[in-house]
Amino acid sequence: MKTVLLTFLLLLPLLSMAQKTKVEGIVIDGLSGEPLPFTKVRFQDTKIGIYTDSIGHYMLETYYATDTLVFMFSGYIRSTVFIHKDESQEVNITLNVLQTDVAAVFVKPPDELPSTRLHKRVIANKPINNKEKLASYEYEVYNKVQLDVNNIGAKFKERGLVKRLDLIMDYLDSADNGTSFLPVILSESVSNFYYKKDPRKKREVVKASRISGVENLQMNQFLGDMYLDVNIYDNYIPLFNKSFISPAANFARNFYKFYLEDSTFIGDQWCYKLRFVPKRTGDMTFEGEMWIHDTTYAVKSFKANISPWTNINYVQGLYIEHDFELVAPEVWMLTSEKMIADLKITKKSKLYGFYGRRHSTRRHYVINEVRPPDFYKSNSTVEMLDSADQRTVEYWAEIRHEPLSKQEQGIDNMIDSLNEVSFFKALKNIIYLVTTGYYPIGKIEIGSIFSLVTVNPVEGLRTALALRTSNKFSKRVEFGGRLAYGFKDKQFKYGVSTRFNITPKKRGMLTAYYNYDIEQIGQSPTAAAVGSTFGTLLRTGPLDKLTFVQKTGINLEKDIGKDVVLYGGFEWKEYKTLANSVVNYLKPNLITGIDDTITKIQTSEFIVRYRWAKDEEFLSGSFDRTSIRSKYPVISIQGIFGVKGLLGADYNYQKVDLFIEHNTRIGLFGRIRYGINTGVIFGSAAYPFLKIHEGNQSYWLQTNTFNKMTFFEFISDRYVSGLIENHWDGLFLDRIPLIKKLKWRLITTGRIAFGAISDRHTAEMRLPDFTKQFGKTPYVEVALGIENIFAVGRVDVFWRLTHLEPNVKVAHISNFGIRARYALNF
Repeated sequence: MKTVLLTFLLLLPLLSMAQKTKVEGIVIDGLSGEPLPFTKVRFQDTKIGIYTDSIGHYMLETYYATDTLVFMFSGYIRSTVFIHKDESQEVNITLNVLQTDVAAVFVKPPDELPSTRLHKRVIANKPINNKEKLASYEYEVYNKVQLDVNNIGAKFKERGLVKRLDLIMDYLDSADNGTSFLPVILSESVSNFYYKKDPRKKREVVKASRISGVENLQMNQFLGDMYLDVNIYDNYIPLFNKSFISPAANFARNFYKFYLEDSTFIGDQWCYKLRFVPKRTGDMTFEGEMWIHDTTYAVKSFKANISPWTNINYVQGLYIEHDFELVAPEVWMLTSEKMIADLKITKKSKLYGFYGRRHSTRRHYVINEVRPPDFYKSNSTVEMLDSADQRTVEYWAEIRHEPLSKQEQGIDNMIDSLNEVSFFKALKNIIYLVTTGYYPIGKIEIGSIFSLVTVNPVEGLRTALALRTSNKFSKRVEFGGRLAYGFKDKQFKYGVSTRFNITPKKRGMLTAYYNYDIEQIGQSPTAAAVGSTFGTLLRTGPLDKLTFVQKTGINLEKDIGKDVVLYGGFEWKEYKTLANSVVNYLKPNLITGIDDTITKIQTSEFIVRYRWAKDEEFLSGSFDRTSIRSKYPVISIQGIFGVKGLLGADYNYQKVDLFIEHNTRIGLFGRIRYGINTGVIFGSAAYPFLKIHEGNQSYWLQTNTFNKMTFFEFISDRYVSGLIENHWDGLFLDRIPLIKKLKWRLITTGRIAFGAISDRHTAEMRLPDFTKQFGKTPYVEVALGIENIFAVGRVDVFWRLTHLEPNVKVAHISNFGIRARYALNF
C-alpha cells in the first residue's frame, strides 16, 4: 500500500497538468475605449490561439495551455497576462497604442539547437498527450501475432529435410529484403477495450479469438513479450524483460542525439521529422525517427530499430512502428502498431530462426463518454466471450481489420497436411521432448528424460519412467504416473496423479495425488528432486539425510476475480527413517531417561492459501500457465493446520506464513527481485514438520534457497527470511572493452534468515546433532555472479558471512562456494 500511495503522490502533479484550461474575455482599444476585434490571442510558446470576434470577445479551451496569454494587434503594444492552468477564468485586457521609435536589431545565434527546443516541447507536453488524461475512452482493437520460420536460404529447396516435406513450398512467403520465410503460427483476436480514470478502471472483452499452426511449439515466453503494450511516452519501454530508454523519456537527451531533418504535411497535419541516434554504445537504446505535430507537440509517428549492440539474446533485430491520429479535438490516440522481431541463435547462424510479428490496429474510439460504474466491474483482466473461439469464417471476414494473406490463410491447411507426414511428426515430437522432457505418442506422453537414470546412497543406481495423458486425450482432465526402481535397496517407488480443470472459463484446477518415494526434506520446492540427474550427479556433499515419504492429498486452486487465487487442500503424509540416512527420530522419555527411537511419524494437514497479484496476466495452456506481467508485488498468506488423531496423525499444530515477492524492472539498473517470508508455528510437532530452512548441497544453483546452507542446518518455529537479487544486465560489463563483446551480465544477491525454536517441539522429538541454533545472529550469505555466458550459462560465487565453519575444506560446509546453472533468457 505504501508503494501504491507513493506512486499516486508522484503522479499527482502530472495528472493535474492534464486538465483543460478555459480562458475567455474581451479586448478593449485603449485609445477609443471600444472593443478591439481581430486581436490575436494565444498561449505563449505554443500555436494554440484565436482571433477576437467583431465585438472583441475571445474564448480558448485546451489541454495544451501555458501559464501566459499573449495579446497582439498591429500598431498596439504586445501584452502578456499570467493565467491559472487547469482552471476556467475570465481575463479582460486593454491594449494601448504603440508609440515608439524603431530600435537597432541585433541577430544572434540561438542558445540551443532547434532539435533540442522541439524535444523539450515534446517532453513538456507528455502529460497532456497521455491518453490517461481523459475521463474515459474505449475502442475496438484487432491483434495479430504471427510466428514464421526464417533464415531460409536459396538452397532451401534442395535440402533433404525439405524434399521430404515438399508440400511446404506452396506456403513460403517473401520478406521485403527478398528472403523467404514459412508461417507456422498465427494468433488473432478482436476485443473491446474500456478505460475510466476516476476511479481507475480497465476492462477488455474479447469478442473473437483464434490460433492456428504448429502445436507444442514452446514459445510461450516470446509470445508473451509480443503481447506487451509499448507506450512511447514512458521513460522506459519494456521488451523481452529488458528496459529500453525511450526517445521520449524525460532524460532522453542524455542518451540520444536528435536531428531536426524535415517538415511536411502528414495528412492534414503539419509535422517535424526528428531523427534520433544513440550517443554511445552499450546503452539499451533505439535508432529511428519521430514525426512531431507542430501545434500539440504530440508524436504523430514513431519508427525505430533496437541498437545493434543491444545486450539481448536471440533477438537479432527488432523493429517497432507506431501511428497516432487525432480521434477527437486535441486527443491523440494510437491507431496502428507494428512489431517485428528476428530470432536466431546468433546473427550469422545458418540454423533456422523465427520472425515474430505483431500488428495491432484500433478503431471506433469513444472519448469521454463515461459508462455507469457497474459496467467497469470485471472478474478478469481480460474477459473471453463464450463464443469467442467459435466464430465462423464469415464473422472473421467481417470483423477483421485487414484481410489475411494467402500464406496466412493456408497455415491450418499446411499443418494438417504436414501432420500426415511421419517425418514431420517425429521432428515436431523431438522438439517437444527436448523442451519438456516428454515424448508424445498419441494420447499419452512418455518421460522424463531429466530423471531416467540417477544415483544416490540409498538406492544406488536409480531408473525411472513417467507417463501422462496429452491434450489429445483431454484438455480438461490429465492422468499421470511414474515408476522408479533402486538397484541398491531393491525397492520400487511410484506415484500417480490427476488434474481436472473444473471451471475452464475461470481456472479451477482440482489435483489429487499419491506418492511413495524418497525425498530430501528441507529442500526448496522448486529444486531438483532426488530423482533428478542434476540434483544427484552435481551434489557437493553426500545425500545422507534422505527420508522415505508416503503421502496422498487433494487440493483445489481457484481464480477469484482478476487478482486473487485461492488454494485449499488436504494432505496426509508419513515419514520413515532410512538405514543409510543420518536422520533419526528420537523422542525424550522422561520416565526412563533414555530416548525412544521412532521409525515413522504421521501427520494430517489442511492447507489454505490466499494469493493476491494485482493485474497479473497469464499465458495459459490446458493445465499449466506462465505469468507474463504484474508490476505489483505478489502477496500470499498461508495457513497449515495439523490435526492429531486424524488418519493416525501424531501432532496438533498450526502454521501461519506471509510471503511477499516482487520481480520488477528498475530502468537503467536492470531488474530486481526481492522477497520476504515470515511465519510462526503454534502447537507442538516433530522437527520434520517445523520450518526447515531450505539449503542446497549441489553445485547446481538454486534461485529460491540458501546455497551455502546445508540440509537441516537450521530449524525454527518462529522465523523470517529475506532475499534481494539484482540483475544489472549490461550496465557495468557492457562498458568494458572486449568484455562487452561477450555480452556477460552482472548479478548481485543477498539472503538473510533468522529464527528460534521453542522447547515444546524438542520435547516431542530431539533435533539432529547436525542442526544449529541461530542464537542472536542471523544467517547471511551474499553472491556475485555472471549470467549470459554463451547465452545460457550463469555462475555465482557465494560467501557465507555468518555462522562460519572454521578450518573446513569439505565443499558442502565451506564458507565459500561456486554454483552454476543454465537458463534460456532473452
